Amino acid sequence: MRQIKPSLLYSEINANAKADIPTMIWGGPGLGKSQIVYQTAANNNSKLFELRANLFDPVDVRGGLKVVEQQDGSFRTRYGIPEDYPDANYQGKVTLFIDELPVAPKATQNALLQLILDRKIGTYTLPRETTIIAAGNRAKDRAAVHEMPTPVKSRFAHYTVEANVDDWCVWAMQNNISPMIISFIRFRPSLLHAMDAKENAFPTPRGWEMVNKKLPFMGTSQDEQFYGVASIVGDGTAGEFIAHQSLISELPDINKIIKSPHTVKVPEKTSVMFAIASALATRVTGGDTGNFKNILKYMTRFNPEYQVPFMKDVLAKDPSLQHEELFKEWASENSSILL
Repeated sequence: MRQIKPSLLYSEINANAKADIPTMIWGGPGLGKSQIVYQTAANNNSKLFELRANLFDPVDVRGGLKVVEQQDGSFRTRYGIPEDYPDANYQGKVTLFIDELPVAPKATQNALLQLILDRKIGTYTLPRETTIIAAGNRAKDRAAVHEMPTPVKSRFAHYTVEANVDDWCVWAMQNNISPMIISFIRFRPSLLHAMDAKENAFPTPRGWEMVNKKLPFMGTSQDEQFYGVASIVGDGTAGEFIAHQSLISELPDINKIIKSPHTVKVPEKTSVMFAIASALATRVTGGDTGNFKNILKYMTRFNPEYQVPFMKDVLAKDPSLQHEELFKEWASENSSILL
């Protein structure tokens, strides 16, 4: 199946929701499948309910039996409603996220079929505005998956998500990921996601988010830095990232760049150029009192291959800058690159 980048997947999920078609997201570990669902729910102001299918027995899907006293004094057994399900009377948008669906036993998958197909099970009915999204790993990801029964498969629109560097950098800029990590991924895009099932640690989008959280708490020695990163993304990738971090001493002073963009020397090393471009992108401010003009003057001294990702990161941080004349002039001058 052809892979889809996250930015396109959002619109597909929304289209499926309007057509009452459940969405199934496939992809390797750490690709950010869950994050895509969380972001989709947030964007749509939809209340999220998450079910871990691999933790459910077939009986759990329907709900446990309970004894209910009738008005005539007799007793009947009824299925209870699992507490993980949304309230049937909830008024508003709901996203039901069934995670790890392929890992669940076939019996559990079949039990979920009625909920997915009919949006009800037993006496329980999902709220009217419910979007159903499932996600999971593939067999080739070395995950302990069960072949999904054909009747279950046929109820979904299926997508295999890819690790897309541009999409990830947009997300990273919007979520305050370290410029050093962003510049490293720009410099070494193949290390955004390089799964190695033989290793315990390897680079993934989720892993880089973990590295970002850990960076402020790691020791300062080279060994502490190395082991702190290697424990999450693996030895080889950690070695390259630590070497990339050492470029900090070679970066031009950002305040000097903003003050005198024509006089500060442009770096010659590719890795340093990516690093300074990412660092500058986080500092851009627009408006009459902003520094966008001077930073852009400096960046136009770079080759276009550095200017384009810089501008993508700038717009990810502040989309309103696309309406400024400075951006429009730059886009016009670089139209051949952007096509």
